[in-house]
Amino acid sequence: MVVRIGLVAAVLATFVVIGMPWRGASSAFQPTMVAAAPADTTTNGLTFSKSVDSDARAIHPDVEFGRGTEVVWASFDYTDHDGNAKVTYLVRANGEDYRWGTLDCCKGGSGRAAFPIEKRSGHGNLPGAAYEVRVYVNGAEVAVGGFGVKGGRGLDNDGQGHGNDND
Repeated sequence: MVVRIGLVAAVLATFVVIGMPWRGASSAFQPTMVAAAPADTTTNGLTFSKSVDSDARAIHPDVEFGRGTEVVWASFDYTDHDGNAKVTYLVRANGEDYRWGTLDCCKGGSGRAAFPIEKRSGHGNLPGAAYEVRVYVNGAEVAVGGFGVKGGRGLDNDGQGHGNDND
């Protein structure tokens, strides 16, 4: 009788040990973390211009803009887009984060979108710099491109100083 109880206990212990993950018994009953599905949205890349038409198409696309440029438009075609997905952007100037935000665009499954890139304060000329623009859908990068603005003192004219009066 004692042998039978010992044998049953050993078999049960074996099933428990084999059936449990290596991290321990309590981890077997923890909920599994599931990552969000990656963005299915595809784009044709970014196009830059000083203006766009009513269909968000670039007028006279370019990648180099002169001093005195107040706004550069970034535009792109998109397909396979979930209209409920969050679309955001990041603009870097000379390697530093310059502007970022959420885009109110891309409500249909496919189409064209455009957004303005302006001086951080909202008025005046864009400072001279090399700009890199990235567009994200639900945090996944879907487009990247860059342009340059010729200028004098560059980002120093946009309040990017270091607060040391040497700017």
